[in-house]
Amino acid sequence: MIKICFLTSCAQKSGMNRRKRQYSIRKILTAIAICVGLISLLFIDRTPIQKGKTEAQVSIPVLNKSESRALRRYDNNYHLKLAQAKGLKKPLVSKTEYKTNAEEFSQHYQLDKITDNEYYEIPHLSYSLPYLQTPAVDFLELLGEEFCDQLEELEIRKYRFSVTSILRTLEDQKSLRKRNVNATSNKSSHYYGRTFDISQTRFFERGNSKPVYSYRLRNILLRVLIELQDKGKCYVLLERQTKCIHITVR
Repeated sequence: MIKICFLTSCAQKSGMNRRKRQYSIRKILTAIAICVGLISLLFIDRTPIQKGKTEAQVSIPVLNKSESRALRRYDNNYHLKLAQAKGLKKPLVSKTEYKTNAEEFSQHYQLDKITDNEYYEIPHLSYSLPYLQTPAVDFLELLGEEFCDQLEELEIRKYRFSVTSILRTLEDQKSLRKRNVNATSNKSSHYYGRTFDISQTRFFERGNSKPVYSYRLRNILLRVLIELQDKGKCYVLLERQTKCIHITVR
C-alpha cells in the first residue's frame, strides 16, 4: 500500500514538473514571438504612399532658347553686387564664431538657420553654413510652395529639392577653390547671406530619403525660378560645370 502511494506521489510530481516545463517553454516561445514581432516592426517600410504620378511618368518639355537665355541673363557680377548691397556688411573670416555659440552667432549677424522641411533638404554642408537673411529664407519657402503647386498642376507627386551651398566664410571659399574651378578666388555672393545654390538634378520624393535624379523635375523648378526672376524677386544663374542653380535674392 505504501509502495502504491509512493508511486502515485512520484507520478503526480512528475506530471507537475512536466506541466511546469511546458508552461515555461510556452512563456519562452511567447517572449520570442513578441521580440520577433517588435523587430519586424522596425523594418516595415513606413514611407507614405503619395497620390499622383512619379516624375518618370510625365513628359516635360526641354528648355527652349528663350528660357536658356533667361537663366544666364545675370552673371556672377550681378549676384555679387546685389549681395553686397543688401546682405552682410562684410564676409565672415571663419566658422569660429558659429562653432563657439551658434545662437549668439545667429543673433549677432541677424541670420536665420534653415533646416530640412517639406519643400527642400539640406545635406551635410562641407563648405558653408545653413544660414540666410530673412528675405532669402522667405524666398526659399515661396520657391518651395510654387514648385509644389506646379507639381500638383501636372498631377505629379510632391518632391523636395536639395540646397547644396549657402553662407560661406573666407576660409570656406579658400578650401572650395581647391576642388571647384567655378569658385572665385576672393569674391563670392555666398559671403553675404542672400545667395544659395540648389542641385540641378537631385530631388527627394516627399517621405523618402532615397534621392531621385531628374532633368524633368529640374526643368519644372527652373521655369518657376524664371517666373520669379521676371517678377524681380531674384537673380538666377544656371551653372554648367558645377551642376547647380545659383540664386541670389533681391
